[in-house]
Amino acid sequence: MPWLFLLAWWVLALIVAAAAYAEWNRSGIELHLAVRNAVPVPGSPAEDLPDQLLRTGPLPAPVFEGDGFELEVAFRSSRGARGPAWAIGQAGDNQIRAGTGLVPRTGWSEARPLRSLRRGPVGARAWRMYTSDPLGFFLGRRQASDLEIALILPRFASLSDRRQVRELEASMAAPRAGSGNELFGIREYRPGDSLRRIHWRSSARHGALVVREYEPPGLQTLAILLDPSPPTTEIADQVARVAASEAWDCVREGGRVVIWAPGCEPIQSKDLWVLLEWLARYPASPSGPSGHLPMNGEESVVITATANRELVEIAEGFRTRRAWVIGDAQLDLDAAVQRVGTTWPL
Repeated sequence: MPWLFLLAWWVLALIVAAAAYAEWNRSGIELHLAVRNAVPVPGSPAEDLPDQLLRTGPLPAPVFEGDGFELEVAFRSSRGARGPAWAIGQAGDNQIRAGTGLVPRTGWSEARPLRSLRRGPVGARAWRMYTSDPLGFFLGRRQASDLEIALILPRFASLSDRRQVRELEASMAAPRAGSGNELFGIREYRPGDSLRRIHWRSSARHGALVVREYEPPGLQTLAILLDPSPPTTEIADQVARVAASEAWDCVREGGRVVIWAPGCEPIQSKDLWVLLEWLARYPASPSGPSGHLPMNGEESVVITATANRELVEIAEGFRTRRAWVIGDAQLDLDAAVQRVGTTWPL
């Protein structure tokens, strides 16, 4: 039966060719994940913000909680057409599967919608890319590194109309002659800083040189002091929303905002997107010393769900102060207090 031996050799040659193809196919394909389109929902801040401000935001577009985006799953081939290839992994709380029989030289991509996203980072976890030969004899598997593909920003809205008239008048920092000589806080020493501005006592405490920083004339500064340990995720989301709204009211009037929670490195900026990105990660914001928090600013607002004594002590160092309390916590602070729940908008 010579033809049986010939058939066996043909089958063996086919298997060897399939193995060689599978190895060649695996070596030329790379997996790429990216955000392609943001999909805002009714009530999203993206619908109301000025176009000029949106153009300076995260690319391809800022995504706020409740919004969605399209996740692009793409295969790139650097050595000509390849295939088949497919990938499976987690994007946030969603499991995604995508694949194709042929990856052309120009690459292949597919968009998968993700909707109603929660505030915070959206990670791509446990992604695996598979390749094979056309007959399916051999399977190649490659594990992709985990990465952050998007950061979902907190929702916000102007809260200025919720303040009582007397509170609003007290909170506005009016320009005064000589206010440029008023101490705002301290920061790390930078080459070129005058030696007269070094704050020696604070430098000794921190183990590094720090200098005094003065308030520019006529610039409103708002310190937003946040609960370091919100009891639930829903409360943390509400704290972030109220803080983002306070920051928006200050920034659009030309002011500067400092945001801080005990145990976290404070952030100060006039850039709304920088502040929103810090709040998107709250309460898991970068940890760091609290000693650099400005203690002599004009106005502070406490946003908390617990009676945190450290927040109260910090707030008392400011000339004017307000507070938002999420829930029924009793705050021992001489300030106007507004109580809200976890629903949004307020």
